[in-house]
Amino acid sequence: MNKSLHFYFFVCAMSFVLLNAGNAFAQKKKKEKPLPDREAESLLYLMPVSIDGNLEEWGDSLRFSYEKQHLQFDLANDGTNLYIAMKTSDPDAQMQALRQGFNFTVNVDGKKKDGPTITFPIPDREALRSLMALPDDEKPEDIRAGILSTVKAIYISGFKDIVDGAISLQNNFGIHAKAAVDSASDALCFEAQIPLDRLYMADEKAPLAMNIKINGIIVRMVSDNSNMSPYGNSMRRRMYGGYGYPYYGNMGQGPMRREARQEPGKWIVLPLTTE
Repeated sequence: MNKSLHFYFFVCAMSFVLLNAGNAFAQKKKKEKPLPDREAESLLYLMPVSIDGNLEEWGDSLRFSYEKQHLQFDLANDGTNLYIAMKTSDPDAQMQALRQGFNFTVNVDGKKKDGPTITFPIPDREALRSLMALPDDEKPEDIRAGILSTVKAIYISGFKDIVDGAISLQNNFGIHAKAAVDSASDALCFEAQIPLDRLYMADEKAPLAMNIKINGIIVRMVSDNSNMSPYGNSMRRRMYGGYGYPYYGNMGQGPMRREARQEPGKWIVLPLTTE
């Protein structure tokens, strides 16, 4: 099985623990439509950026959006690091991010392909189970903050000099990430940094292709024509209903099957900027 797909199935396996909490939280919020993208020719130049989940350094609003996931984001660099900020005010998107993580991928060749990736936050399974097993009157007033308190690692992949998997929140690689709830806007916010020297860029003036998303698996039902007869509908495989009467699948289209794929995210291609 593809390694990244295996990881997604791993994080999906814990999702049932959060469903009740997510439903209760979602009922309290109205969905908010993201702002349209603003034109940009390069990343922002920000210095310094404190990776604390507080997006004040990024200005009044983030420049880009991924409307499908109600996600706003922006990208920046200084002479040392690449920075990413994301936020969502949508309650369903927030709970999905808390279950499966915000995801940021960089391709240094400017191609919309895999590259060094950060996934955060991913709750620790045992800590999350302990949290959700607490009596209701002992759980945090804001369950989102409680879930964030169970996060113990940053998940990475695709870095040349670091093994794929979990790294400590306090690590020596210079890779940092933080998520927090903004009390003013009630948005779930995410910040991360990647040292530029961890990307091994051959040309620092060349554009970077970057993918932004909330992790997830998209499942849809599609027609499975593998059992259809080459002679047409009259020869297709016959099936029987509960009373023994035959039926012939989905109106001549054959049986249906589930097809799963990873959330594609949004790609943006921009060069680094200088002060």
